[in-house]
Amino acid sequence: MDIQKADINYFTWGTLESDDCEGVTHKKVLPWLSVVQAQDGSYDIALGNKDKQNTGRGGFFIAPSGIQQDITHHVDSLSGIMRARWLFIDAVLNETVRLDFYYDFPTVLPEKYNSELNFVFDMMFSTDNIIDKYACCYRILSIITSAGNPKLKSPDKTTLRIFEFIRENYMNEISISDMARYLNMSESNFYAVFRKNFGMSPIAYVNKFRISLAEEKIKRADGTIKDISLSVGIKDPVYFNKLFHRDHNMSPNEYRRKYKANK
Repeated sequence: MDIQKADINYFTWGTLESDDCEGVTHKKVLPWLSVVQAQDGSYDIALGNKDKQNTGRGGFFIAPSGIQQDITHHVDSLSGIMRARWLFIDAVLNETVRLDFYYDFPTVLPEKYNSELNFVFDMMFSTDNIIDKYACCYRILSIITSAGNPKLKSPDKTTLRIFEFIRENYMNEISISDMARYLNMSESNFYAVFRKNFGMSPIAYVNKFRISLAEEKIKRADGTIKDISLSVGIKDPVYFNKLFHRDHNMSPNEYRRKYKANK
């Protein structure tokens, strides 16, 4: 692809400081590219069905949108604290292709890039000027694309279409028949294709996507858990609590209290 334009449609950021997260594991699927740093302590990170890698202290991992992240937290062995920060970003090339669908990134960024990326993160997290933040985002994209490689093959169009369908409709009721109809496929054929591309059933993936978005809303908003559940397309709060507990080993309210205390 001859890249003529790169647009940042959305980005958000966050931090964590905790002495109570050793071994805590999260499984999530996010609609944005994730660039995450363990400032103190480290992360074990596995993407999809790949083996886990460790970031090391101060290291970064990169997770494309739409891929299941299996993340384990480790506190620093000396201080007993983990500090982390992250950028979630939605970037599109030539107004058509998501940047993380065009590039293959190393899951854990090679150490030679850490110093420069750490410096840009410092700048982004220290400024309140939105234009400066955008400038930092573009610099971060420049660094990680230098570390990655353009994909030799174009992304699978079926995978792209169904991911975009879920991104645009997760807040509504979505059935297997809806997704199969969108792709003009039989339900049985769609189910098989989906499992091959995403490594789980369509409903499990949609629920993982919804809970991952709900987690970010719980961190950032003061709305009720019921309202957050509805906003991500899960009408039954009991079912929402069950799904959330399965992925986080605690209730949404417990997660909110713990996150606010650690932050």
